[in-house]
Amino acid sequence: MSNEIKIALLAIVAIALSFWGIKFIKGKNLFSRSNIYYVEYPNALSIKTSSEVVIQGVSVGFVSAVNLDLETRKVKVTLDLRKDLQLPKGTKAEIFANGFMGTKSVRLVLPPMDANTGILEPGSYLTSGSVGFLGANIPREELEDYMSVIQLGVKGILDTISNSLSGNGDPNSPMATSLRDLQGTLSNLESSTAQLDQLLAASSGNINGSLKNMNTITGNLASSNSKINSIIDNADKFSGQLNAVDLKQTMTEVNQTIANLKATLARADQSLNSVNGLMSDIGEGKGSLGKLLKSDSLYTRIDALGARSDSLVKDLKARPYRYIPLKGRKRVMRYDRKDAAEKK
Repeated sequence: MSNEIKIALLAIVAIALSFWGIKFIKGKNLFSRSNIYYVEYPNALSIKTSSEVVIQGVSVGFVSAVNLDLETRKVKVTLDLRKDLQLPKGTKAEIFANGFMGTKSVRLVLPPMDANTGILEPGSYLTSGSVGFLGANIPREELEDYMSVIQLGVKGILDTISNSLSGNGDPNSPMATSLRDLQGTLSNLESSTAQLDQLLAASSGNINGSLKNMNTITGNLASSNSKINSIIDNADKFSGQLNAVDLKQTMTEVNQTIANLKATLARADQSLNSVNGLMSDIGEGKGSLGKLLKSDSLYTRIDALGARSDSLVKDLKARPYRYIPLKGRKRVMRYDRKDAAEKK
C-alpha cells in the first residue's frame, strides 16, 4: 500500500471520528438506535441540548434539540430515548433542577401501573410540566416533615427574641438596661431641642437684622442692574473690537504670505520651463551640447583628433629632434635616414 493511500485512509478515519465526536458532544450517539418523542413547553427554563432524561433517577436518554416556535410561542423539545423503552400514555415530561449548580434535566413521570392506558408510539407528544429543586429531590411527605421542623425552630427563635426583649421581668437584664439608656437618650434629645428653641428665640432680632441687610444688598443690586448690564455690554463690545482687529491683521498677514508664495511658485515654474526648454533643445540636437550628443560626425572628428594626438605624442617621444627649435632641415633628414637604417 502506497503512502498516499495510507494518508487518505487516515484522513477519512480522522474526519469520521471528528464527526462522531461532535455529534456525541451534542448528545447524539450514531452507533445506537433510539426512539424520538416531543414535548412543548411554554418556557424551556434554560434546558439545553444533550441534557439528561431520567425515569426515577435512571438515565434513559437525552435532549437532542430545543426549538422555539414563534407562531405558537412555545418551545419544542425533542427527546431521544432508548429503543427498548416503551412509554405508556399519560407520561409527563417535567423539567427540574438536577443539582445545586442549576443544571436542568427532564424527568419522565409515568402514570400508575394500574391505569393501563396503552403505549405511546415514537414521535408522539408528551405532557409537559416543571418542578423546583426541592420538589424534584425531596418527596412530598418528607418535605412536610422538614417544614414542620423549620416551623418549630423558627418559633423557638422568635420566643427567645421576645424573652430577651422583655427581660423576663428582671430590671437588671441587658435588654432592660438598654431600654432605660435609650429612654435617657430621648430625654436628653428633648432637652437639647428645647434649648435650641430658646436660643433661636433670643437671637431672632439679630437674625431679622441680618435678613434686612441682605434684602437691602439685593435691592441695591436690583437697582444697579441696568448699570451692570451696561458695563457687561461695553466689555463685550471691547472684546469684539479686539477680536476684529486681531482677525483683520491676521488675515492681512495670511494674504501677504499667500501672495509671496504665489510669486515664489511663479518664479519656480518659470525656472522649470527654462530647464525644460534647454533639455528639449539638447534632445533635438541644438547647441554645442546637443550636437555633441546627437551628431555622429562630431564624435568621429573628436575620435580622429584623439588618435592623431596620440600619434603625435608617440612621434614626439620617438623623434624629439624634429621638434627642437633651430634645427636645420638637413640635420633632420640625416636623423631620419639613420632611423630608417636602424629599422632595417
